[in-house]
Amino acid sequence: MIITLLATLVVIGVLVFIHELGHFLAAKKMGVKVEIFSFGFGPKLFGLTIGETEYRISLIPLGGYVKLYGEHPESLPSVAETNKAFAFKSPFQKTLIVVAGPLANFFFAFLAFFLIFSLLGKTYTPPIVGEVLKDSPAEKAGLIKGDKILEINGKEIKSFEDLLLEMRKEEKLQEIELKVKRGEKILSFKITPMYMDGTNIFGKKTQIPFIGIRATSELVHEKVGPLTAIYLSAKKVYDFITLTFLAIYKLLTGELPFSTLGGPITIGKFAGDSARLGIFAFISFMALLSINLGVLNLLPLPMLDGGHIVIFIIEALRRKPLSLKTQELIFKIGLIIIIGLSIAVFYNDLVRLLTGWKLH
Repeated sequence: MIITLLATLVVIGVLVFIHELGHFLAAKKMGVKVEIFSFGFGPKLFGLTIGETEYRISLIPLGGYVKLYGEHPESLPSVAETNKAFAFKSPFQKTLIVVAGPLANFFFAFLAFFLIFSLLGKTYTPPIVGEVLKDSPAEKAGLIKGDKILEINGKEIKSFEDLLLEMRKEEKLQEIELKVKRGEKILSFKITPMYMDGTNIFGKKTQIPFIGIRATSELVHEKVGPLTAIYLSAKKVYDFITLTFLAIYKLLTGELPFSTLGGPITIGKFAGDSARLGIFAFISFMALLSINLGVLNLLPLPMLDGGHIVIFIIEALRRKPLSLKTQELIFKIGLIIIIGLSIAVFYNDLVRLLTGWKLH
């Protein structure tokens, strides 16, 4: 339980802080006065003013926040230095400040993956049969423990993950052909898969091809150079960004059930589980969650960064800002939506706890 709690504090604290740091640096670059940059929320423990900004350490270490001069509609009547006020910057400048938060999350994920690839290399499970299940299609075809799978349907594979991916690419495979190395011999096997109930990466029930083999527990760490590490890190960030947007689309269309969403308790459980697996698993989890945080903040909902960007685009098209009354109404609607979503994901968390989840 202590590991889970500490891991949760680190994950949420660091990722929200990184997000706010992006806003902070962009605001400074655009000439906006940053009144407060706080690590943590709640009551101030202590602070230090440097230049125009008070740097605070606050009581609750779950992230942080920045307070920009002239940011909120109600503060505009009292703005004296319009050249330093957020509200008086151009829509393009305000957009850069707002989008810098999600970009900081993506950049953090890139650095995390780069660290993993640089130190561990490219990690994968070798395509070696670790176990053949009794009476399975693989056993009937003649596969045995220790066989190394070289090809599936004529396509070379390098890892066990490649094998699973190729099998799931086509619906209702009638037959697969495996080229296998057994000792010094190269053998071919034709196998008709069975299908079993399972779920895809989005949690949707589906039929999964099954031939009855399991991988070994061995992991291969293939060393890569700096340029390859940069490429692999960028590709991983891109892949997970597109995957997150796809998951959101499936939620909106009803293809992905809302019950799959999780809140702080779910995050805490996975944070604790990854921490127990080791530092690299924990860093990888932080990277994935950072990408999720960045993508979610880009959604065009009021109160989120994406909602602000929509407003700035409207301002640019109108060539004048929205009225204070309109802005206040938009943010009130956004607050209601955010509260509603928060209650819903917290409900999902409670259901999981009551149906058997345990926080260690």
